[in-house]
Amino acid sequence: MVIELVAGAINWDTTVFVDNFPNAGEEVKARKVISVPGGKGANTAVASARVLGKKSVGLIGALGDDRIGEEQVRILEDEGVDTSYIKRFNHPSGQAYILVNGKGENMILTYKAVNDMLKPEMMDENMLKAIDEASAVVVIDPPLEFALSLIERAREGDGKKKRKRIVWAPALLTRFGLDMLKDGISKVDYLVMNESECLLLSNADDVMQGFKTLAGLSKRMILTRGSEGCLFHWGDKIAQIPSIDLNSIGLHAVSSVGAGDAFLGVFTALLLKGYGELEALFMANLAAAIKVSREETRASPYYDELLRYMRDERVERFLTGIKVV
Repeated sequence: MVIELVAGAINWDTTVFVDNFPNAGEEVKARKVISVPGGKGANTAVASARVLGKKSVGLIGALGDDRIGEEQVRILEDEGVDTSYIKRFNHPSGQAYILVNGKGENMILTYKAVNDMLKPEMMDENMLKAIDEASAVVVIDPPLEFALSLIERAREGDGKKKRKRIVWAPALLTRFGLDMLKDGISKVDYLVMNESECLLLSNADDVMQGFKTLAGLSKRMILTRGSEGCLFHWGDKIAQIPSIDLNSIGLHAVSSVGAGDAFLGVFTALLLKGYGELEALFMANLAAAIKVSREETRASPYYDELLRYMRDERVERFLTGIKVV
């Protein structure tokens, strides 16, 4: 049974590894090129499925009737993700073109293609039933109108008011501005974004000012900060959750692409497994760090691997870095 639904982009990623990002008009040598499945929605769904188990997570998204679409469905089903909520169109599937430098930092160009074709009226009976019955709904970056309609349905349901967690990580949707997202923000349980998205959406001069502005509009807000871990705001409290230093656990940074998706998927899945918020956030940071040590976009760890790392005393010592103010 699907207990978590994820809505967001499904892309095919072409990732080019370079020593340094080129300047305008500059040519640089590529060290390696890989072609792998990606997309925030699909990555997050897989990250959750690797924690919750097969057929526990469903993905709402869009794919073309093309070779990429067929391959994406096959890969997602192999991961145990329910693909019956994916809409297919006679249109190209989404793609992303990514540069990764020697520090693991990235620059991404996204061709949304069919991802932008989802409309609220496409929520058929099968999808609506899944939304109503899910214990968690994670909304990322489908078209804004679809995202807001999905949040509304998840909150109001079919009148039976099944309690569920609603998580929104608006990503590229932050470009629409706070006025257009404010209503949706007020209806979700967790608002999740990184520092650049926070600045863009809040129109603030600095990240902390933006964080406080957005936290005041949401029930709970999570600000991801890469190697600095994350901040979590709820009520009148703020928690600082440390990240894991890769070198200290024998790993090194390779690619940060997909790290935020690993974080989001693992955090939501752990909540559904009964973990408390702070522990789930710490383990989500750990999952993101592990992903950064790997080339592939969709390289989040499995649950048993997470548990092994959590038992490692080199990881345990970072737990003492959690601070609540």
